Amino acid sequence: MSEIPQTEPTPSWSSLGLHEDLVKIITDAGFSQPTAVKARSIPLALDNYDLVVSAQTGTGKTAAFALPIIEKLKGRNGTYCVVLCPTREIALQTQQTFIQFGKPFGIDAVALIGGTPLRNDEALLRNYPQVIIATPGRMCDHIERGTIWLEYLEILVLDEADRMLDMGFSTQLNKILDQTPNNRQTLLFSATLSPTIEKLSKEILYEPERIEIGKSSRSASTIEQRFVFLDEDDKFIELEHLLYENQGSTFVFTRSKESAASLWRRLRVRGFHQATQLHSNLPQAAREEALADFKSGKYRVMIATDVMGRGIHVDDVAHVINYDFPMEPEDYVHRIGRTGRAENTGISTSLITPRDMINVRKVEALIGKAIAKKNSSPNHPAPKKKPQGKKPAPVISPKKVTHS
Repeated sequence: MSEIPQTEPTPSWSSLGLHEDLVKIITDAGFSQPTAVKARSIPLALDNYDLVVSAQTGTGKTAAFALPIIEKLKGRNGTYCVVLCPTREIALQTQQTFIQFGKPFGIDAVALIGGTPLRNDEALLRNYPQVIIATPGRMCDHIERGTIWLEYLEILVLDEADRMLDMGFSTQLNKILDQTPNNRQTLLFSATLSPTIEKLSKEILYEPERIEIGKSSRSASTIEQRFVFLDEDDKFIELEHLLYENQGSTFVFTRSKESAASLWRRLRVRGFHQATQLHSNLPQAAREEALADFKSGKYRVMIATDVMGRGIHVDDVAHVINYDFPMEPEDYVHRIGRTGRAENTGISTSLITPRDMINVRKVEALIGKAIAKKNSSPNHPAPKKKPQGKKPAPVISPKKVTHS
């Protein structure tokens, strides 16, 4: 009689070391069981280990660090934790997680982000909140003004650390780290474990525990991925067809803020009023309003740059359209990860022009499979062939722009 293999039991919230009152708040919010990244991170964070955590988008990384921090700081007065985030939107979303689970225990979490008056931040800091969530640039502004002191900090979180480095925040991170005590607990969360992240973790963490959930280069199996080949001049017509053909909630990604704004205006002129836009050229109030309107369903289409490709959670996104194909293959994985979350199904469609082919091959190599390819809609012309003997124009990578 063959032996039946024993499967590891699914952990419960109460087995992770969290107080029963916090567990009740979590389960009342509809989270019946912890995800893998939470189950593995929370006990170690509660035991004061430094952590290097890598997990795919949509796996619940924010709560994986927020919940143990709430557990450790409840009932205490004073500022003991700083969470650094790459974008304003991620910072505000992280603040909401701390408010949702920490406010019943008196945890005060404030978000310090660009695009708002510094004097508003200073008013918030006078109350000495237990948790400060900030973009690196904004945190450095306060350090230089002498409105924040970090010598008593106990916990530092680097959220989406790879994204912060990609956006050029290394100088700001070094300045912040110099202000913190050496005996702090450091939690580093990243979608990828690149050589740069490995180097950073060795420099700033003390004997960290490493947690890797899945492979960040693998897109969710619940996402149907499509590549549509066409010429640059035909992309807008194809986009209109896709938006009218698929009526669900949709992200449309562009490569630049100028392209996002232009595309939004062009759709409006054509009578399509179901789209909003989000990029760094908008005032902060407009960015918050756009995201709130998209989440509430007031608009079903969000035209955005990669500011929305990481860390932002929106429920039930049906379709992701890469109007401009990303320059970096990792960005492709993060963009399409806006759909197919929590085991739901989703569709991603990428509009591919001849100049994108090098990046297409990079993406297919990264994710380990070829993507289904099809021509544009029947009423659209097929992509034009390049003239024989004529050298194609070079592909020039755009400069990275840092958002604070």
